Amino acid sequence: VASAPATEAAVRSAVRRREGDDETSGSTSITIADAKSVGPSMRRADAGLLAAAAGLARWQKSVRFCSECGSRTGLVKAGHKASCLDESKKKCRGAFYPKLMPAVLTLCTCGEYALLARNSKWPRGFYSCLAGFVDQSESLEQAVAREVLEESGIRIDDKRTNYVASQPWPFPCQLMVGFETEASAKRVALPPLANSRENVFSYPPTPNLDIHELRDARWFHREWLMEELGKNLSDPREGGGEIPLGSVAVPGAHALARHMLERWVFEGSLGSGGGSAVDGFGVNESTTRKSVNGSSSGSIAAVGLGGGAPAPRHPATNRSHAFVCVDFVGAGGGTRTVLRMQPTGGGGAPTDNDHARLLADVEREAAKRSSARRPSLSSDDNDKDAQRLETKTSESFRVLGGGQLCFRGGEVSENAAYDDEREACLTIVLRNGGGGEAGGVSVAAAQTEVVAALLRRAYPMHDVLVPGREGASGEYQY
Repeated sequence: VASAPATEAAVRSAVRRREGDDETSGSTSITIADAKSVGPSMRRADAGLLAAAAGLARWQKSVRFCSECGSRTGLVKAGHKASCLDESKKKCRGAFYPKLMPAVLTLCTCGEYALLARNSKWPRGFYSCLAGFVDQSESLEQAVAREVLEESGIRIDDKRTNYVASQPWPFPCQLMVGFETEASAKRVALPPLANSRENVFSYPPTPNLDIHELRDARWFHREWLMEELGKNLSDPREGGGEIPLGSVAVPGAHALARHMLERWVFEGSLGSGGGSAVDGFGVNESTTRKSVNGSSSGSIAAVGLGGGAPAPRHPATNRSHAFVCVDFVGAGGGTRTVLRMQPTGGGGAPTDNDHARLLADVEREAAKRSSARRPSLSSDDNDKDAQRLETKTSESFRVLGGGQLCFRGGEVSENAAYDDEREACLTIVLRNGGGGEAGGVSVAAAQTEVVAALLRRAYPMHDVLVPGREGASGEYQY
């Protein structure tokens, strides 16, 4: 558990004596490793004993002298208590016990999304739950709300915080207490439906990081995380290889964070059945989790290619795409807001023909979901400009707007101030409405917040950049 040369020599000597080897023969091969690094490869019972011994050894090393009078201490109760030897004859009765520092481990969710983060010491692509120590005169629930707010800028209500499980973590002396908590979604009002029912799109709030606490924090959709966890990417700190660009790895099976995350992804939290849906469902469908045709919500991809085909997990970079934002409207009046995209025909900025082909694909997809659909592209068939992506309504779908986007990735930022920030970046350049300096045809724009939220759902490791739009810190994004 220690790496000092003298300590390693003592450990090697003790092991050889126990094995019955001559200390000078060197027949026994011994490797000295930290308990934290070898624990994941051991049986659970053995790893627990090793962790307890490592924590106890660290504590014993820190209490060799009494903090009351300065005298040496002696270990009693099998090393679980240190008593003052009262060498100064001051009748000191100092007694010391192993320290325990409680820390909260928080899985913050927002509907179907989970907030994961990483600090600057972790490798690129490695994420985990938010964590922090409990302050004096603070309840565990209050610590959860404070840590989430301090690190990510997300405000939560401690009354919506539920205990999950705990885990001893004696490195050096923590007790990890796991919680799930729910953040309130942001809401965007979409154009009203014909039946005057409320039509709201909800999405997670944007993290506002404390750069002294975190390197990055992102929302990940449950379905996206399910696929990533299925890859079983190993923690690079525990012998795993480099994490592929665009993928994530989480702590190993020995960690409470992994248990909490898998519990939420594969089983669902115990209190996640109600509340507003965060995925573009209308409020009338948020509790049933059904799509417009009555099947499960997964039957309609939130982001896909024209016609409803799944969106590529690793799209081609530096290739222009036309996109359209659509509301599929169910017979009961509920909606499912989706984004459909298609690479442009010539590889450049989208043209009228690109958008027309994409609209035709959307119509064909809608036709599969509704046997009674009245195609209505425009109220004025003589106005060709009005036939472009204006807000239109049929019995099965309506178009909210469109534009162009381009995936970019793999480049290293030339503005990085520190080596640990010189990372490959994945971005989506979004031109809502199209046109502008990049060329291409201009179409009716959808609400930028809705388009960006849908793109982040399918591509959470991409940063969505809107040219000319002022960012949170005052600079103009590109």
